[in-house]
Amino acid sequence: MQKITQLHRLNLRNGLLVLQYLLKRVLHLKTTEKERSINEFYFHLISFNGFLKEDNPNDHVAYYPDFKVTLKIRKRPSSDLDVFSQIYRYREYQPVVATFQKYFPKTKTLNFIDAGSNIGLTTVYFSTYFPNSNFIAIEPDNSNFETLSFNLSANRIEAKDKVKGGVWSTNAHLKIVRDFRDQNDWSFRVEAVSEATDLRAYSINYLLDKNNFDGIDILKIDIEGSEKEVLLSAASDVSYLAKTKCIAIEIHDEFDCREAIYEVLRRHHFDFFNSGELTIGINQSLL
Repeated sequence: MQKITQLHRLNLRNGLLVLQYLLKRVLHLKTTEKERSINEFYFHLISFNGFLKEDNPNDHVAYYPDFKVTLKIRKRPSSDLDVFSQIYRYREYQPVVATFQKYFPKTKTLNFIDAGSNIGLTTVYFSTYFPNSNFIAIEPDNSNFETLSFNLSANRIEAKDKVKGGVWSTNAHLKIVRDFRDQNDWSFRVEAVSEATDLRAYSINYLLDKNNFDGIDILKIDIEGSEKEVLLSAASDVSYLAKTKCIAIEIHDEFDCREAIYEVLRRHHFDFFNSGELTIGINQSLL
């Protein structure tokens, strides 16, 4: 009954598709891919009190009044719905917000680096807690980057810098390798190559200098294994950690680098703990 009474969340065309899907299920008839797709998104809207604003061949745009955000979510096989659930259902980054506010309660406008921004949901999430902050969003995948750009613009987030590229130990050229985990658009990795490519990578120190950041309030790193290169490579200059207040990093154990990264954090005076897939650290020297 809930699915019948919530059809106002959709436009007429998609509402009819949902009714068609539900009728077929009752009659044990085969449903189409299009019907299954809109039914999944409809259930998503009900779950998160969302309202469809636009429906395009490859994506939906919806408004979520509880979160006060408008977001583009690409259709399957994209993993965007799963990323949304991580951020807004399971509140993956809420412990980062709470920890930062506990130790730095007077800091309201952040220098925030979102390394591995995907479609920008982490930046959008933090912007609701820290509006008018200076965001640097870095994402190497073309489609992810286009969706990221839409989501920042739709929520009036003027990023200090949007970088279509990767984060690496040094400035370099990269190639995307789709052999990681489920090989979907939220889990691919990059490799440095000697020849020039159209995908560039940048060191964190370079991004700080380029954007005139004198420090980092929150450094979020979720770069599918490249954290090993960024933090542990012999070529890495991790001096930026000395002026980073808070770090939130997803360490991918497939690359056998967790303990070594912990040691780097300890050397730079971070007290850290694990929350879900994140390691969250506070620089004790900057308290």
